[in-house]
Amino acid sequence: MTGISSTKPAPPRQASSVRPDIDRARLASIGLRCSAFLLDYILTILIPAISVLIAVYCKRQLGAPGVAGVILIIGYLGTAALLFFNAIYLCERDGRSFGKRFIGIRIIRSDGSKVTYKTAILRHLIGYPISIFFGGLGIWWALWDGQQQGWHDKLAGTLVVKD
Repeated sequence: MTGISSTKPAPPRQASSVRPDIDRARLASIGLRCSAFLLDYILTILIPAISVLIAVYCKRQLGAPGVAGVILIIGYLGTAALLFFNAIYLCERDGRSFGKRFIGIRIIRSDGSKVTYKTAILRHLIGYPISIFFGGLGIWWALWDGQQQGWHDKLAGTLVVKD
């Protein structure tokens, strides 16, 4: 005999879309993600709330409806700027919005790399509306998904992990 071994070769390992060093225990739970979203929402809603209060005061107490209109426009533009800064710029810079930073979670790409502007825009401006459009099913999807990804995460190829 020539020393041929009778053992079978090991079956090939299935490729995972998640890096091996990102284990399931490191993935952020839906509770942590909702908490971060709520903090971001509260922060975002402050600007239009304050601008509406000031505009109402200007219109009723000072009798300046033109000034009130300008204040509202500034408030809405400030809100749009804050949304872009929080959801796109901060997520591209270090994967965290204000709420995610406070809670201690971060967005990464499924391969473990840093989030790009394209990824952040795809996730927040396209993925979230699609996830919400179907009665929020795309958001709740993370509850039973193996990688705890909502539709917006799947579309952008992202994961939310604990720091």
